[in-house]
Amino acid sequence: MEFNLNDIQLDALKEIGNIGAGNAATALSQLINKKVDMTVPQVDVLLFNDMVSRIGDEEDLVIAVLLKVFGDAPGNILFVMKPDSARLIADEMLIGLDIPSEEIYYSVYQELGNILGNSYLNALSRFTELNLVGSVPYVVEDMLAAILSTTFIDAEQYSDYVLAIDTTFMQENKESGGYFFYIPMPGSLEKILSKLGL
Repeated sequence: MEFNLNDIQLDALKEIGNIGAGNAATALSQLINKKVDMTVPQVDVLLFNDMVSRIGDEEDLVIAVLLKVFGDAPGNILFVMKPDSARLIADEMLIGLDIPSEEIYYSVYQELGNILGNSYLNALSRFTELNLVGSVPYVVEDMLAAILSTTFIDAEQYSDYVLAIDTTFMQENKESGGYFFYIPMPGSLEKILSKLGL
């Protein structure tokens, strides 16, 4: 469905994104037992085709965590990180472990995606009173275009609009972060806005 979002609708979606990202920063801080600061997230509603250019080049190697969203406004949540950023956060979470295996790193990425995805879903549910449940997250490392276009997302199944939240977390002046996307199934974004009275 093709439709234009007005400024009020965009502001409401941005506010939910801000709260969700703030919750995620708090959860991360508790997990690594260190202060985690968060820059104000940039929240945009993008056309599906703009997702690749938002993150980088099609052939960039990235790590992605996917949660499927079930309930009143189904869709997918996708958290995409550059490998260096992903490893920076993981190393903070694995302090004290001598030589972490790749399997352990993947478990950490999975937990990170779980924290971020559910922080956003909880904020969205609280604002809209919609029933939303996230699946167990799973992780893949591949080229950006492969992840977005073939591995996870069949564009014909989703609306043209993607809610993109750029999150940047700061730990002891080290910057890490990623690209967070909520990809609503047809009708889900309209349902969310309707529940917000917009």
